[in-house]
Amino acid sequence: MAIFKAEYRANFSDTDAAGIIHFSTIFFWVEATEEALYRQLKLPFLKSDGNKLMGFPRVRVECDYLAPIYREDLVVIELSPRELGDKKIIWNFKAKVGEKEVANGALTTVYAWRDGQGPMSAALVPLETKTTFENFFKA
Repeated sequence: MAIFKAEYRANFSDTDAAGIIHFSTIFFWVEATEEALYRQLKLPFLKSDGNKLMGFPRVRVECDYLAPIYREDLVVIELSPRELGDKKIIWNFKAKVGEKEVANGALTTVYAWRDGQGPMSAALVPLETKTTFENFFKA
């Protein structure tokens, strides 16, 4: 299975006083990696037709931290699908510094839409999106 990768440099603003990244930084990088994947595959990450808003809100996230990431470390986020469901996508992710895995986890997103300011409603993942991911990750 193919893996999508993106690199990030741990900056001063990502770290605490000890120079170790704040736990939430991983989640920002995972979300940025997910958006980069959509961009590369020319899929809409968030779509609006003026009144209707469609996208993949996050409904669950989990992460195991295996080693600290320090300021100036070059971090690679690897993203791959655990499940490409009818209404949800579960992404597995790993964070690596060099060859060392420093964190791993999963992000669950659900395809949803809303009209105007109304509540979000779950919907089927667009077939084009699901098929594009299946074709990309089976390579």
